[in-house]
Amino acid sequence: MPTQTNAPPRGTGDRIRPVPRGGPLRLSPGQERLWFLDGLRGDGTEYLVWLRWRLRGPWDPEVFARAVTEVVRRHEVLRTRYGDDDGGPVQVVDPPGPVDVTVVDLAGAPDAGARATALLDATGNRPFDLRREHPLRVVVARLAPTEHLVGLTLHHIAADAWSCDVLLRDLDDAYRTVLTGRRPPAPPTVQYADVASWQRARREAAGTAGVDYWRDQLAGLEPVLLPTDRPRGARRDRRGDMLTLDVPEHVARLVGVVGERYGTGAFMTLLAAFQVLLAHRTGRTDIAVGMPAAGRDAPESEDLVGFFVNTLVLRTDLAGGPSFARVLERVRATVLAALTHNDVPFEEVVAAIRPRRDAARNPLFEIMFQVLHTGETPGMLGGATVEPLPMTATDAKFDLVFTVCRDAAGDLHCVLEYAGGLFDRATMRRLAEDYVTLLERLAGEPEARALPPAPAPGAPAAPAHPAVARAPAAGAPTDPVEQAVAGIWARLLGVDDIATDDDFFDLGGHSLLVARVRTALRQTFAVELPLQVLFEATSVAALAAAVTAAVRADVSRLSESQARDLLSRAAREGTR
Repeated sequence: MPTQTNAPPRGTGDRIRPVPRGGPLRLSPGQERLWFLDGLRGDGTEYLVWLRWRLRGPWDPEVFARAVTEVVRRHEVLRTRYGDDDGGPVQVVDPPGPVDVTVVDLAGAPDAGARATALLDATGNRPFDLRREHPLRVVVARLAPTEHLVGLTLHHIAADAWSCDVLLRDLDDAYRTVLTGRRPPAPPTVQYADVASWQRARREAAGTAGVDYWRDQLAGLEPVLLPTDRPRGARRDRRGDMLTLDVPEHVARLVGVVGERYGTGAFMTLLAAFQVLLAHRTGRTDIAVGMPAAGRDAPESEDLVGFFVNTLVLRTDLAGGPSFARVLERVRATVLAALTHNDVPFEEVVAAIRPRRDAARNPLFEIMFQVLHTGETPGMLGGATVEPLPMTATDAKFDLVFTVCRDAAGDLHCVLEYAGGLFDRATMRRLAEDYVTLLERLAGEPEARALPPAPAPGAPAAPAHPAVARAPAAGAPTDPVEQAVAGIWARLLGVDDIATDDDFFDLGGHSLLVARVRTALRQTFAVELPLQVLFEATSVAALAAAVTAAVRADVSRLSESQARDLLSRAAREGTR
């Protein structure tokens, strides 16, 4: 099962309970972030999840299609759309119904394999319209009576790595149920919408305690950036590439021995070696990487499909020339503390830290590390053996996602998903090879020095505390549209005396508030601005100009004075 790192279990009293379906169903904090990113980069595939299998053996696509319908009936999140409701996204759960499964018979065609692969690629590379579509797309290509290719594409807002194995298990059960005519089991009492409500309630009850931890832990953090083969542009280049590298068996065994000896397990041992590698590559000793945490510490969540993952930032101090054994101690303390505060959504952490905004970079980190355990993946689907097809590159979410896959036998495989616009394939292959070499050395001699004793150049200075007072105002808005924009900001940010040159993010704004600004502008001016525009037009003057341009484009038949009058009247109405 490709599971991610989970948090320590909580008390049994903190249970998830069903919520009424009569009113709006809010998204989970993690879903809200994905909803925002989907609106910002709506034509990309960064947040699509692909499952691709070759099935060998007796198997019926029509029975499979009925099994898919049953699984979608079982999991509400697979028949959920996402709309707006007075300033925020909401889940719209549709009733169960037949699911469209595309089945193409290519048996006997001379180019069946290539056509089947192209079909799966075309299906997998098409973005979802989350407002109108359910987040699941299924295609089957029949190559022979006993050979099929199956592709499932999901949006990350509805599924994570853990969900993929729940989905395969439930598809296998549903296939056998349909085939034998048995009555299908009842859906789980708790669904993902209930989890979302529970997560939000838990965050409200927790107050600022967890946020305070992350603010202190990440104060002054500068993202770790690897040297690139090409300059970083003003905007993110979403082209992605991928490569894999096997770890020799004797190195994998050393990892197991060291993890057992020092109580760090495979994940912390592999992470510690990776952070040492980054220190060598960058000359820094303040090393932070992102990590996806499973977020399934409640027992009701274990059998659900849904997006539970929260992103944690693991920051380790490698100064002082520590041995690998000492690095393991530091990494263990960092990981356990981070998992203890896993219930703070990443977006709240970003809002608390308020890192410098850059359209070409992610906040807080550009390198993610994860270990996926793949040993328990079911090997059958309705009587046919399941052979996972090789992964292919998608759009790059980060500079680098470094994944170590660990199977049931303890074998290790490195998978690097990286920004092809920044790095050459040869550069990434050397990085992976250096990681394996370093892993062998560190695990073979854990008491030896992992890094030189002298502080590496480039370590960040002591964190600077944000100034309490803002710079003097550049001038109060006088234009009606600017006044309306400033009023919307003041209401959402709780800030008075906003000037035309004030920056939304400097005033405490963050991604989710951007979405609420967009809704308020729609209600006031009847315009639909792309999220990308709101992310770039960060001053009152710039955003007012964008609103003006959008209104004029929509009413191009009017003269400039008529358009200005319309804007003024809309601004007055919107601020009453």
